[in-house]
Amino acid sequence: MAKATDSAPAYEELYHNHPVNQHPPSGSTSAYAPVPLDDDPETSGPTESHTPLRDLNGTGHAHCEACDQRQDARDRRQHEKRMCGIVAATVMVAMLCIMILGIVFFDGWFDARKKSH
Repeated sequence: MAKATDSAPAYEELYHNHPVNQHPPSGSTSAYAPVPLDDDPETSGPTESHTPLRDLNGTGHAHCEACDQRQDARDRRQHEKRMCGIVAATVMVAMLCIMILGIVFFDGWFDARKKSH
């Protein structure tokens, strides 16, 4: 039995030989690589050429290339979002039409089989 003054062993000493820890992680979680946040011009900080929203004179913001890039990225994402919504609505309507046509077709087919027998 251990004395009360002995310290507990470290976690790594106890569990590094455990069968669960013997194999590296597999599956989809190990296939992802971290993506730096600096790639997105909207979330990255202002560049050196970026001017503040108000000048010292109190006049409005003069748009620069960084502003144009951010606005283009916003517009592109908004357009993609709108197109995804249109595609989703189109697929739902098409599936509904196919379902209705299938019901009408099989109903007519069953009625025709009943009359022939």
